[in-house]
Amino acid sequence: MLPKIIVLFCTFLPGKISESSVNPLRYNLTILTRLDSGGARNQFEGIASIDIEATKSTRFINLNSRDLNVFRKKTWLLRWASGRKIRALELKKNVKEPSVINLVLELPLKFGETYTLNMFFSGDLDRQQEYGYFAGHYNETPKVFYSMTHLEPDYAHTAFPCFNDPHFRTPYHITMVHDRKYVALSNMPPIKETPYDEIQNYVSTTFMGSPPLAAHQVMWTLHSLQNVYSGPTAAGENITIWSRPHLAESLAKVAEMTPNLFSKYETLFAHPLPKGPDWGGKLDHVVVPRYTEMYSGHGMMVYGEDKVDSGQNLQETLAELVARQWNGVLVSPSDMDEMYVRDGINYYLSFHVMSMEKEAYNMRQLLRTRLDVLNSDSLGKEKSIDTDEREAGHQKFRKNKMCLLTHMIKLAIGDKLFVKGLQEFIRRYANSSALSMELWEEFQREARRNHQLPIGVSLPTVMETWLKQPGFPLLTVQRDDARQKVTIRQSRYNQIKLNFSSKDCWWVPVVYIVKNLPLSQVEWLGCQRKKADILELEHIVSPEDWLLLNVDAAAPLRVLYDSYNLQLISKALLEDFTQIPELSRVQLVDDALSFAWSGLLPYEATLNLISYLSKETSAVVWETALFHLENVQSIMRLTTGFRIFKLFMKKLIEPAFKATLKSLPTQTPKARTSSETATFTVSPETLTSEISWETPTPEISPETPSTISPDTTKSETKTDLSLSALLYLPACQFEIKECLTDAQERFQSAMEQKSSSSIPEEIRGTVLCRGIRNGLEEHWIMVRDMYFEAENEKEKRILLNSLSCTTEYWAMQKLLSWALDPEKVPSTLTADLLSAVLRSSLGYFVGKQFLIDNTEEILLRKDLKSILSPFINAMTTKAEFLEMKTYLHKNLPTSMSSGIESMLEPALDRVIWRSTLYFDLLKAIRDLTLEDGQKNSAGAAQ
Repeated sequence: MLPKIIVLFCTFLPGKISESSVNPLRYNLTILTRLDSGGARNQFEGIASIDIEATKSTRFINLNSRDLNVFRKKTWLLRWASGRKIRALELKKNVKEPSVINLVLELPLKFGETYTLNMFFSGDLDRQQEYGYFAGHYNETPKVFYSMTHLEPDYAHTAFPCFNDPHFRTPYHITMVHDRKYVALSNMPPIKETPYDEIQNYVSTTFMGSPPLAAHQVMWTLHSLQNVYSGPTAAGENITIWSRPHLAESLAKVAEMTPNLFSKYETLFAHPLPKGPDWGGKLDHVVVPRYTEMYSGHGMMVYGEDKVDSGQNLQETLAELVARQWNGVLVSPSDMDEMYVRDGINYYLSFHVMSMEKEAYNMRQLLRTRLDVLNSDSLGKEKSIDTDEREAGHQKFRKNKMCLLTHMIKLAIGDKLFVKGLQEFIRRYANSSALSMELWEEFQREARRNHQLPIGVSLPTVMETWLKQPGFPLLTVQRDDARQKVTIRQSRYNQIKLNFSSKDCWWVPVVYIVKNLPLSQVEWLGCQRKKADILELEHIVSPEDWLLLNVDAAAPLRVLYDSYNLQLISKALLEDFTQIPELSRVQLVDDALSFAWSGLLPYEATLNLISYLSKETSAVVWETALFHLENVQSIMRLTTGFRIFKLFMKKLIEPAFKATLKSLPTQTPKARTSSETATFTVSPETLTSEISWETPTPEISPETPSTISPDTTKSETKTDLSLSALLYLPACQFEIKECLTDAQERFQSAMEQKSSSSIPEEIRGTVLCRGIRNGLEEHWIMVRDMYFEAENEKEKRILLNSLSCTTEYWAMQKLLSWALDPEKVPSTLTADLLSAVLRSSLGYFVGKQFLIDNTEEILLRKDLKSILSPFINAMTTKAEFLEMKTYLHKNLPTSMSSGIESMLEPALDRVIWRSTLYFDLLKAIRDLTLEDGQKNSAGAAQ
């Protein structure tokens, strides 16, 4: 009885077909696409001819199809042995699994024989999400359309009827019928184009047959982009780049970057990709305007224009996409729900490859990803990364957290064994599929062979604790110097105090160093049957020496030290901060400011620790500190204590900023629409107004307690900033004389030239904001004209957000009137503009009235949540919170009522902080200032 139950259960696994009665041998797909054509707008139809082998005698065939129209009368089989046509008597949809259909045949298939299954199908390209086979457009007048596939993780059956099981790898022969004004691309190169006589101005493009691919690896697209580059690589393969003409210069290095990355990955994986005429020998780069995804398969890479805003950003994107050629195409996931594991590992490997040229890159990107993940994962509402939720924010979170877990494995077993395990995994499963479990086992085998993993630690079990439960651990460290013992405990960390206690626990590699033992050691903190172990370390540290845990940000967690050890660390940072590794300094600053925000650590201890920052020379440490301090400052600016906070921040920033004056970026004469106007760039959402510091912070979800815009459509990858550029905005904001003078000179020069191109892009937003705040009406008009003339969306964002720095009521009203007008402000910039406006005192009050006056229009928008988030993130008092809560319950549809509390969570966190910790911060600043004053007086007396 039990085996029958198991078989029945497997039959209804989502999107999969178990015990298939046939094996697919080859697909012949013909796709006719009507893209914005007459009465049948944005639709497609096609014929799937699938060669199959019967694995048993049966009259039933199960295959996958969803959101497609399939017709019984246009479905039949052809038996190869006799040439006989076998009709389909019935097409039945599976009630319990909508993606499965059942074909009932008039005659049974014969075991071992080959047949061709022919099915006519049609579908709609206008889909709400950019997956499956969908249509998009850019430009508004006139609209320019394109269509493309994105079949991962399991959307192939929404584009054509198929056997959507990743274990099936078959050749594909694809023919696309389309309007001749579009270029057709697929995995393989086209071999012929002929007129399609049945429809005027249509052609038929036939592509070379592909090597065996899984259904989700198939790609095709129609577009009107231009061929801005085409040429062979040193290895003989041909690279073609398709984009809009204005990006030609920015994409010029792609032809050099791509083969260079392929070479590096071939060295890393120690396994070449299959080559030769049967594999096509081409790679198309398709750069699509207003496309927010990035997608890579055999022979084609697709990414958005936002990934091309700088050479560095572009190389980051390509590094991740090229990694998929090995871990994704050569070896694909057996379980389509595990695509996020592959994506996270590839993201981490892109750091590794990029660091081959620039050593600091790996560290900086890893820490930015860590900051993003820990802030999202600490709110109590985040789901486990094993949860298969297709919402874009969760998908990004899954990839980022998996990236950090890959880093954890590497540090736990060592770099060399990590690479060996990866190489063996690729070698073992090349040209097939594998489960993530099999990768963990490969790492474990290598670690065990080299005695780098205790027998009692199972990596599959370790990873299960991290993948299948949300959140992350807080390690609490207690020293007992009298007994020479250190006790380490774990509990789930929550940034916001919740009304429940979690018993979740994790297997954690505890990587530590001590003052006189810089070589890191690894111990394991266990989790047995949902009960956390307690780790006791003896004779590892002397009473006068500091102890540092989670060295090199080994695991995504936070560490809370006892007060004595924290004092030793703070003292060490003040004496010589370089004695503590840079990665660990980042974590210390991050943890201390997070703990202070949540009330776990007194602000007095936190300020003592971060007071060394005035000497800090690491941009990435400052970047982390400014991310947290901006959150505090956005509340303080609305209180009477802001003057005290401002003095503290000036004292903290001024020495570090003055030390970098000589390295301030020089003016550049390039055009403002060029993507290469500066060596370094920063995401423009951080370059907005007097209250948003110029830190390239990670993308923040609406649940994160920050005033930074939650818009998830803009560029996600941040490029490196010099320390001088990083400190430029807060230095100007806190009125450091040298910064104010420099900004004024740069702004005046730009206005004289009637172009912002003379201002280096990395500080452009700051300079324009200061100038507009203190400038004339004609300056606002001039920058407005620059905004309407700009073609590059990144440049438009910088200029638009700079306009919000105005102190004029009429100008603020004008900006808000544009916010919901797509002719003035693209929807991708709406949330940014609202965030920028609401950051000023004038804009906050004007913005609230704007929300009330435009409720009906806002509720109809697809980006409703991103528009509401700036208003929610601007609240700091209980009265404002209750007012917004009432507004949301009154105006949002009942279907969203369950999500209102989640939307309000960051605002509640800010309200709680202001009511409970505001005075603690002021007292800590006062005590620190008095203490420093006494020290200075004593020094003067001596």
